[in-house]
Amino acid sequence: MVLKKKGLVNWILRNKKKTAVIGTSLVTAMIITAINFLYFTHDATIFQILGSLAVLLSLGPSLTISYSEYSRSREIETVFPMYITDVVDGVRAGMTLPIAMKAAAKHDYGKLNPSIRQMAAQMDWGVPFDDVLRAFSETVGTPLIRRTVATIIETHRSGGNIVEVLQAVSGAVLEVNKIKSERASHIYGQMITGYTIFFVFLAVLIGLQKFLLPSLSGLGGSLEGGISGNVSSGLYDLMFTAMIIIQGTFSGLAIGKMAEGSIFGGLKHSVALVSIGYGAWVAAGAVVI
Repeated sequence: MVLKKKGLVNWILRNKKKTAVIGTSLVTAMIITAINFLYFTHDATIFQILGSLAVLLSLGPSLTISYSEYSRSREIETVFPMYITDVVDGVRAGMTLPIAMKAAAKHDYGKLNPSIRQMAAQMDWGVPFDDVLRAFSETVGTPLIRRTVATIIETHRSGGNIVEVLQAVSGAVLEVNKIKSERASHIYGQMITGYTIFFVFLAVLIGLQKFLLPSLSGLGGSLEGGISGNVSSGLYDLMFTAMIIIQGTFSGLAIGKMAEGSIFGGLKHSVALVSIGYGAWVAAGAVVI
């Protein structure tokens, strides 16, 4: 627990701008929520719109930042073996390790470029190899690279052949990435099933709101104590809209967890499902904006 708190504090100190954005959005969401409950509980449409806006402000920035960091980590873990391979090739060609790292830093590795150029500069300045790797691990911060760097450091301290170690590490990381890709391809059918279940759920809700509830409302008008006669249509709109958002969000997160092994990987699926579901709900005329 202490380590988790320390990690959170370190993240806040390293990402002051992101923390400010998240804090501002949360405060704004709280203000909108208070105004909504104080002044608009009598108007279902405005209450629903303001409530959705408050949820979007409270969750949107933090989820966007989390997904951005997740995508960055995926990209870094993908190109990291390429960088290691280039360094190994340079050493085998007769370069010293600092020169090989400096030569490899001239290549394009996407979002890994700033970190590897910093490593090359540190090696050029005479910073010990272990310290350079440790600083790189802390800067990048992905679990896979942390484990990889820890292995390299321990092997280097024990006097092992650094070229063989780097080559073995590169192969191990490539194998992990290959396993992740194979897992995603193997459960493609389950992803399609998840989308299909959501669309069936959406069709059922639209059918209820467009056909079943109006008929029950008519029956409730002719029979005392009818079910829909006692409940406003606005309440059904609000309830069904919330169900679509909740179902789309958690279905997307589950799909991401199955496909990529990370809940954050499902955020794009959640956004897609909620957007499609809410758009279809509006297009069907079930709710008025």
